[in-house]
Amino acid sequence: MVELEHVSFEPSKNGAEAGTCSLETLNKEREKILQSEDSLHGKVVPKARMILNSEKEVYNLYIEFARQEGFGITKRSTRSGEDGKLKYYTLSCVRCGKRISTAKNDFNPRLSTKMNCQAKINVIIGNDGRCTISNVNLEHNHTLSPHKSRFQKCNKKMDGYVKMRLELNDQAGIGLSKNFHSLAVESGGYENLTYTEKDCRNYIEKARQLRLGVGDAEALGNYFSRMHQRNSNFFYMVL
Repeated sequence: MVELEHVSFEPSKNGAEAGTCSLETLNKEREKILQSEDSLHGKVVPKARMILNSEKEVYNLYIEFARQEGFGITKRSTRSGEDGKLKYYTLSCVRCGKRISTAKNDFNPRLSTKMNCQAKINVIIGNDGRCTISNVNLEHNHTLSPHKSRFQKCNKKMDGYVKMRLELNDQAGIGLSKNFHSLAVESGGYENLTYTEKDCRNYIEKARQLRLGVGDAEALGNYFSRMHQRNSNFFYMVL
C-alpha cells in the first residue's frame, strides 16, 4: 500500500496573466503527467514522501522499477539508532561508487562497472516499522538496458520448481543444453528466464556434489557408472 502526500497546484500569485506560468511549474506538471502515464502502464515510479508498510515493500517497488528501466540495485549507507535498530538506508544503482581496476596484473587492467552513478532512493524507517522515501534521484550517468535487466545479479532467481526440473532431468541423463532449452520453451522464450545457462550449470554441479555426499563411496561409484553409460570413453577405477 502506498500513500502520497497531497500536492496541489495553484496559479502564480505574482500578477502574471492567466494561462502563463514559470518554466519550473511547467516542468513539475510535465513530471506529473509522465508519472501518471507510467502508472497507467503498470509502472510505479518511486517518489519522495511515499510511505510503505515495510522494507520489503520498498525493495519490491524499487527492484521492479529498476527491472523495467534497465539497471541493478544495491543496498548501502545504512544507519542504526541508539536501540540498534535500522533507522535509515539507501538503495542505489549498482553502478554507484568510484571506478577502480580489479585486475592483479597491471599490464592487463580490468575496470569495474562502477561509474559513480548517483541514482538512488533514501529511506527512513519509523518506530512503527513503516518506511518513508525521503529523497529520490532517478538520473543515471550511464546507458540503461531494459532488455538486459534479467542478467542483473539482483534480478536473477531460480525457484524450487526450476531446481527440481534441473535435478530430475540431470539424473535422467538429459544434457544441460536440452535441459535449459526445455525451461526456455516452457517460459515462452529465453527472454522470460530469470537465470542463465551458466546459472543452471552451477546449480547442477552443486546438486551433484550434494548427492554424492562426503565419503559416500557407493554414491561415488553410482555417479561414475552413470558417467560411463553416457560416454563409453569415460574410464574410472575404484581401489
